[in-house]
Amino acid sequence: MSRNVALVVLDTVRKDYFDEYAPRLRHASDTSFEACRAASSWSVPSHTSIFTGELPSEHGVHAEGFDSRFDFSEFDTAETFLGDLPDHTTAGFSANSYINSHFGADALFGEFHDFSIGSHTAETLFTEGVTVQEYMESTDEPSAAKRYTGFLRECLEHDRPVKSAANGVWALAGPKVKALPVPVPELVDDGASVITETIEGTADRTEEPWFFFANYMDAHTPLRNLIQHDRSMHSVPDSWSSTEIDKWELNKDGLATEEYTRNYRDVYGAAIDYLDRTVAGMVEDLEAATDRETTVVVTADHGHNLGYEAEDGLFHHTGSMSEGVMHVPLEILNPPEGWPETETRLFSQLDLGELVRRLAHDRPPGEALFRDRVPAETVGLLGGDNRTWGREFSDEEFAWWNRMMRCVYEGTEKRQWNSVGERFEYRLDPDRPSRQWPVDEGVEIPEADRQLFGTALRAYKRAVSEAEQDTDFDDEVAEHLETLGYL
Repeated sequence: MSRNVALVVLDTVRKDYFDEYAPRLRHASDTSFEACRAASSWSVPSHTSIFTGELPSEHGVHAEGFDSRFDFSEFDTAETFLGDLPDHTTAGFSANSYINSHFGADALFGEFHDFSIGSHTAETLFTEGVTVQEYMESTDEPSAAKRYTGFLRECLEHDRPVKSAANGVWALAGPKVKALPVPVPELVDDGASVITETIEGTADRTEEPWFFFANYMDAHTPLRNLIQHDRSMHSVPDSWSSTEIDKWELNKDGLATEEYTRNYRDVYGAAIDYLDRTVAGMVEDLEAATDRETTVVVTADHGHNLGYEAEDGLFHHTGSMSEGVMHVPLEILNPPEGWPETETRLFSQLDLGELVRRLAHDRPPGEALFRDRVPAETVGLLGGDNRTWGREFSDEEFAWWNRMMRCVYEGTEKRQWNSVGERFEYRLDPDRPSRQWPVDEGVEIPEADRQLFGTALRAYKRAVSEAEQDTDFDDEVAEHLETLGYL
């Protein structure tokens, strides 16, 4: 019998911090994959690899193949793992600035709820009231003035009229309030509460079996104190924000102080704790509300550098394939019979679609889920002419940051090489997640590693670098991407 499956992606959550700050999900999990690796180092190529099972150089979605013209509707749903769930009702819920309706992600699902650019749903004060996003989905009124009066009418007719109206006011005033230099925690999260509320409501009215995909952005930069965080976990001042120092000041200029680094890590951990509480509560509600067995898969599209020595003191996830970025959690809550309590073999998110298929069809894991060698890659910087935020780089510096990187995992070894000719070997410690220890550099990359990729690295990098990119994003999209640290 088919079962319901929810694939929950906690955007930007690395494995070691998940293990420490997500005890509820870890405790509720029935199967823990301890050696899961992302297919790439940032959201768009990583998500595309999850849905297609292909590497970025195969599906073509990466920093130098992604621009304002990109649209997920170019992918045939039948060619993703969703095509193998014909009996499942599908729905997507995303706060990610790329995995949204602006870039056509809604085309992949029967129903899609966008909590990112333009919807202002992430700025919702009260999930029990009418949200701006809910109303916008229900109307095709072209007049802004009529949409405004229509929303007010909807608020008055709702059983929580005051809270509904407050949501509308906050959608307009929230960004201005947050910009004020007042040392208070922010009042709204980055979408976690309203995403969870919407998932639970959708499950109540959706025909089973269903497949839900959800992306939560609450651990992504910019990091700052939220009123929803457990403030007993740290003493970071409310006036602090990770935006005090931008990613190039951190990574190129080395301006991170000891205090900034401590605050950065502490608020990141508090954000994961908040996600843990939120998602764990949602899992309980889904299990109570559904007639069929419901399996929840919790993972991340990539991790995040936090300035540790093992990631060369880097922050963010730009231009890096450290284990802080590549080693991600993978927990399965309520799988079918036959799934182990702990799986220590290497697992690639290229095979996450097959994992979902097996869960949805009530099947055991099987050897086909695992590879002796796990490949991953990332290609260049995002942003066209603005990829270095207008900063001056020498030709050598830019080539290094804009390099294409590939790596292959085999047992406790990791081999990595790039388009500027560097080749490294690292040792992985199964007891120390998200860490890599250098063994040697200038090593020979085995031919068996290179053959895991369809094209030669330098040839592919040269070809995509010469391709024309249209980076004229809409102003609202560009502003949001810059806030997140991508442009």
